[in-house]
Amino acid sequence: MPFTSLATPWQQLCGHHLTAQLRSARTGPSSSLQVESAACRNTGRYPITGSNSRGGWRRCNMGWGGCTTRLHSRPPFAPGSQGVAKKVARQPSSSSSSSGSAAQPCPLHACLVRYGITDLVAFSAPRHLALSQEAVNSDVEPKLAALEAEGLSPEQIMALLSAKGTSSLLSCSYKDTFLPNMQLLQRIRAYTDHRPHPKTPNLTAAGKILTVSPSAVARYLSRDPHKVQQLLQWLEGSLGVGLEELAACKALCNALYLSAGAASAVFLSLQNQGVPAEQVAHMLLKQPTVFNRSPEALSARLVALQQHLGVDPAAALQLALSQPRLLNTKLEASLPPLLRFLDGYMGEEGAGRRLVRAQPVLGTVTAKTAECSIANLATRGYSQQQIRGIVCKHPGFLNRNLNSPLQQQKLGWIQEESPWTLDDFLATPTCLLCSTCRLAARLAFLRECGLRPPATPSQLAGPSSASFTAAVRKQLARQGRELPWASWAEWEEAWLGTEEGRKWGFPPLTD
Repeated sequence: MPFTSLATPWQQLCGHHLTAQLRSARTGPSSSLQVESAACRNTGRYPITGSNSRGGWRRCNMGWGGCTTRLHSRPPFAPGSQGVAKKVARQPSSSSSSSGSAAQPCPLHACLVRYGITDLVAFSAPRHLALSQEAVNSDVEPKLAALEAEGLSPEQIMALLSAKGTSSLLSCSYKDTFLPNMQLLQRIRAYTDHRPHPKTPNLTAAGKILTVSPSAVARYLSRDPHKVQQLLQWLEGSLGVGLEELAACKALCNALYLSAGAASAVFLSLQNQGVPAEQVAHMLLKQPTVFNRSPEALSARLVALQQHLGVDPAAALQLALSQPRLLNTKLEASLPPLLRFLDGYMGEEGAGRRLVRAQPVLGTVTAKTAECSIANLATRGYSQQQIRGIVCKHPGFLNRNLNSPLQQQKLGWIQEESPWTLDDFLATPTCLLCSTCRLAARLAFLRECGLRPPATPSQLAGPSSASFTAAVRKQLARQGRELPWASWAEWEEAWLGTEEGRKWGFPPLTD
């Protein structure tokens, strides 16, 4: 049976012909992209500025009868600019020549293509095709410009716009919703020490958080700013958490999407159980989504801890406070099979309970994940007895996937640079929880000072930066030498700029 397209003539034209021509044009030698299209007549120039200060003009000449769309390449970001795209100047589109045409243009598709988003399938629903040119000009174009100014790639912008359950990001008001939320994000991220990744040098401090979780980011950016302000007032008044404290939250957009009412209900529930406000604040910054749960759901998980781990209510609460992720886990369903697996593998009834009580993070692991972690070691030649010893010393190791990009980077450093073997690290599994940057920077520091590395990696991973630097300074003083750098921060900053630092000092990028 021959294939019949269900797309409208404009969808076929804009979503297939224009996409193919744009991709083809990008492979050419010219710095300007020419895309042949029988699309709508739309002429405009858009100055773009943002917190990365990448400025440039985008020109679009699209019309019926074989007119062309010329997309000029934009100059790279220049350092030192502030803010997001605050103004987008436009010329009104001319529709006189197309008013009598049967097929009407899709303003959204044309706008997306101008920003390098060429896969238009996710943006071809009736609600997308119904967006007027005026709506695109006032509420879509400025958002794309702002996201691009923060260093997001077309693929990352598309991930935000097409995230499941976040259709309002395209349709929400730029001026009244998106812009205030973006500006708040920038203010919070200004408190962080942002270090651009070598592979994404244009990504700003705010841009980095925009790439963490597309769904969470899209929900926050399209949220009513009045509700965000209510939340901020509650955080400051009840928990003493201001913008500077929020900057330490890795799941920032999840935190900013919290309902003030829901968070207050969880806070009151914990407060009634004797948990101080300071500890509640720590929980919120560490695991904000817990505060979107109902107090009843959290109580059910505390009861599951009591029943399955054999602890009293006070001990169950302390386990949850030490590892808030437990309250985000459906313990009623996941904990029993995990405990059964651990009992069977360790060959001892009650071993699972003992391991989870010793390392509460293990309670967030499923039986399947624990089995996979053990299988990773077995494939590397470790016997069951050896693996049992590792699990006994550090049960949280079962939450580590040695096949993940982060752990693969660490294993690569151990093999290429480290004077220790994987066996040395597994002898003290906490060393595997240490970041590759921490390990690599400290080993490089010792080598630069002409000092021998310690006998075990734990002596490198354990101490704080201040303690580690002080110990190195004492060793040099005994040799009549001085530390060449004023502080650890000065050394680390210089090291991150080296080839070695760029390779091991930043986490690997994930798709």
